[in-house]
Amino acid sequence: MQGLRKAGVEVDNIYPEEDLGYFHPLLKGMRNILFFFSLIERKKDISSYSIIQGTTYTPLAFLRSNVPVISMFGSTSYGFLKSVPALKKLEKEHSELAKIFYELKNKGIVSGLSSFIQPVRDISRIEFHVAKNSQKVIATSENVKNELVRNGVPAEKIAVIWNGIENFWFRAKPRKRLRKKQAGIVYLGRMGEDAFTVKLKGVNRMIYIARGFPQLDKTIIGLTEKADIYSQIFKEIPKTFFYPNLKRRQIPKILKKRYGDIFINPSRYEGFCLSLIEAMSQGLVPVSFPVGVAPEIIKNGQNGYLVNSMRQMIFKINKLSQDKEQRTKMAAMAMETAKLFRAETMTQKYLEIYNSLSPSANETQPDANLKII
Repeated sequence: MQGLRKAGVEVDNIYPEEDLGYFHPLLKGMRNILFFFSLIERKKDISSYSIIQGTTYTPLAFLRSNVPVISMFGSTSYGFLKSVPALKKLEKEHSELAKIFYELKNKGIVSGLSSFIQPVRDISRIEFHVAKNSQKVIATSENVKNELVRNGVPAEKIAVIWNGIENFWFRAKPRKRLRKKQAGIVYLGRMGEDAFTVKLKGVNRMIYIARGFPQLDKTIIGLTEKADIYSQIFKEIPKTFFYPNLKRRQIPKILKKRYGDIFINPSRYEGFCLSLIEAMSQGLVPVSFPVGVAPEIIKNGQNGYLVNSMRQMIFKINKLSQDKEQRTKMAAMAMETAKLFRAETMTQKYLEIYNSLSPSANETQPDANLKII
């Protein structure tokens, strides 16, 4: 939004004034849909804008208006549902992962799935309805675009625009030398307080990796409402440092000391994966499952590795942790790759989309009267 405003675009936010708090938890998805549909009461105000943009289903109330609608997909609920495995599949992937899942449940982190699945299903249906009826759809990765196309959204109306990361990541000055012969392991991302999110983010995978490398330094930077329980879990793992709920601007101060270390992305689903780009911007070498934007930017052996199983992830960590020369080269390449994700690049691509929809668009500069809500 800051970038768009600098380019002369008027950008405003609008939300419903009152939440709908009287629904049963199993109808949370329907509550959210009706919450944003209630924006129709602001239809007259919003009709003065050039373009209406919302995340996934949020512009639902304006699909029949005369103002062009853009629906932006950082991920899809369909992707969430498709990627979260049942317990039997978890056990089939690796018996230890199921044990860790039950351990998290017994410690009070993991709660039941029932209150999450139905709301996500409700939202998923509406997401695709909105995407099909929007003038333009923006996906943050090819993976997300493929999910939309698979569910009936015309490919020609979808533009893939990668997310950008904040400029403060590029202002950080990583120490461009490896600390020691053996690499450390770094995790950055959401931790989860429920069964759905723990499986989605691969938290049990991450804990298994941390326990499997007691000789390596491990840095866990996680966002969670249950930091006290996670803290106890990580205290029991040798050479593990846990930083819960840091403000985003504090994170580069920690990561810049981890140049050449290994960033693990154990997630089962990401629409984009900002943490991957943030880590690469500080010279961390990613070993990632092929989620989000990872398959589009990671070149095996050059700026990181893509893996398809826990066995492969463990093998790559073992290989990289002992190879200082290889990590030095790959860390530099990872930083170069991250430069593709500057906020200014993302802003310019959004402007191109806006101008293509605005009646007074021209090729040389954004419409001076362009108003986005």
